[in-house]
Amino acid sequence: MPVATAISPQEYAARLSAVRHAMDGHEMDALLVYAWKRGQVRYLTGYHPNYVANVAMTIVPATGDPVLVIRFPFDLERARRESCWDDIRAGGDLAGMIGECQNVLREKFPQPGRLGVVTGDSVVDELPHSVFEMLTHALPGWELVGASAIVEDCRRHKSPAEVKLLSDSAQVTDAALAAAREAAWPGNTEYDVIAAAEAAARAAGAETILSVIAPAAWELIGPPEMRRLEADEMLVVEFAVQLNGYFSQAPGVLHTGTPTAEQRAMYSAAYAGYLAGLKAARPGSTVGDVARAELAALEEAGWLEWHAYDLGHGDGLDHPELPAITPSSTVPVEPGMVLCIHPGLRKPGVGGVFVGGTAVVEMTGAVPLHEVPSELR
Repeated sequence: MPVATAISPQEYAARLSAVRHAMDGHEMDALLVYAWKRGQVRYLTGYHPNYVANVAMTIVPATGDPVLVIRFPFDLERARRESCWDDIRAGGDLAGMIGECQNVLREKFPQPGRLGVVTGDSVVDELPHSVFEMLTHALPGWELVGASAIVEDCRRHKSPAEVKLLSDSAQVTDAALAAAREAAWPGNTEYDVIAAAEAAARAAGAETILSVIAPAAWELIGPPEMRRLEADEMLVVEFAVQLNGYFSQAPGVLHTGTPTAEQRAMYSAAYAGYLAGLKAARPGSTVGDVARAELAALEEAGWLEWHAYDLGHGDGLDHPELPAITPSSTVPVEPGMVLCIHPGLRKPGVGGVFVGGTAVVEMTGAVPLHEVPSELR
């Protein structure tokens, strides 16, 4: 069966095997995975529910064929094209989907058992309480246990194929930043800047682009407004682009005139923080080490008191993903992890900067996927 993605059927089979191995460690008879906008179903099946009211569920038994249950019958053709799973069913509505899950479990299990439920991830829990109540009512005798960590742990380390997709995504993110820079002229609106960036990303195949922009002297980041840019204005933008399922993110600092010496110094401090984070992101370190390295560089440059926003996070099929880059994190840095490292600074009356981008951890350290300018242009 053809799969419309760069992830091979063999890799999907390996993902399923890894999830089943984790299920066995938790003595689970089956796993129910629910997704709306997050990527847990896409990770396992290749299918993503891309309509506003669309959701998807999977039933993964400990042995035997897994089943994908989607909402809309008209989307079955796309689901069969995208997924390498053979058993794909449509429920029509939420009650129908839960009924299909009930049917699958009855077909595969003569007696109820232990059912792991993946409701999202540590960033977003997507399963509404009403749907959970419907599940418990439809599955009497089954022990429902939280299992989101099972899929999340499998997703933490990216494969070479995923890294290639992330690299492709980063190129499109860089194209969006370049287009925004070209459109950042006095008299243009914030919407003009965002429209230019999103047009460039769409032209390169982006399926999703999340865009924010803000006048750096007033606020660090926010949605665009119908406000005309002024002369000698400093702007902060950020784009997270999803291409072939995978997100990369990169912020940028734009200027409609000539930056002041203090603005350039601010940018240089944040850039130093970004480089320090990259250097610290190597096997043997922790994510907390990465955060502390960023903060230490800001302090050494004399800008720590103006630190704003977070220090970074993971990226992949979702934006953001774990781990959050915080000084208290004890998560080990390991090969295959993807980190978006981006220290930010904001000094009212002077401006703000947000510098960095997505990087992949290899055995020798972190490899950046973006071309991050070393100075404020």
